[in-house]
Amino acid sequence: LKVGLYIRVSTEEQAENPEGSIKNQEDRLRQAVEYKNRIGNFGEIKGVYIDAGISAKDMRRPKLQELLRAVRSGEINLIMVSEISRLSRSIRDFVEMWDLMQAHGCRFSSLREDFDTTNAAGEMVLFQLMNLAQFERKQTSERVEANIAVRAGRGLYNGGMVAVGYKKIEDRPGFLEIDDDMAETVKMVFAAFIREGCLAHAALWLNNNGYALKRQTEGGGRFRRVGHFTVDNVQAILRNKAYLGIKVY
Repeated sequence: LKVGLYIRVSTEEQAENPEGSIKNQEDRLRQAVEYKNRIGNFGEIKGVYIDAGISAKDMRRPKLQELLRAVRSGEINLIMVSEISRLSRSIRDFVEMWDLMQAHGCRFSSLREDFDTTNAAGEMVLFQLMNLAQFERKQTSERVEANIAVRAGRGLYNGGMVAVGYKKIEDRPGFLEIDDDMAETVKMVFAAFIREGCLAHAALWLNNNGYALKRQTEGGGRFRRVGHFTVDNVQAILRNKAYLGIKVY
């Protein structure tokens, strides 16, 4: 067998831990292949496909798509995962992948569930497990959505990057206050756009007159700001409803 190992974690924190879930999944899968090769001519690992920090709610995952291309081309004829929810939490997506595997003679193996899909009973068990995985994902989503709605109703900050001109309050989690260092700059963004009449001219005026953005962000977001004004970040500030006192969630 030509084996493709598929590995996935949902959060950035898991992805950034060098000795965390990604490493554990790969070790378990490699050990399983080694064990099977000791008791028979099982197969060879042809590729390891890792989607780090990506949900299984859909198929928009770079390494998953690469794996499916390898199945189509015949490079892989066995997909192995540590558990079925790593591959998908959507019945519709899994059926699409399952049909692809069936059409190209590709087998599927999950260490945790350990089922046999060569007969009707095994295939039924597989889809029941997929149903449970989808139910778990949707139930979690509903809980998070309800919690966010309640927090927003109380006027609390719900995470994500803090808007320019605001900052978190250290001893009051969930609350924001005006960042006095940037408040005047935010006001000047609006004034410059009204006066100049377009985004590009407003950005140019702000840069030429010494206004700048803090490169360091607060809250969510992995990327630092560019520091100077551009058409994109001027537009983002102008469209941000936080400056109207409206909380979007």
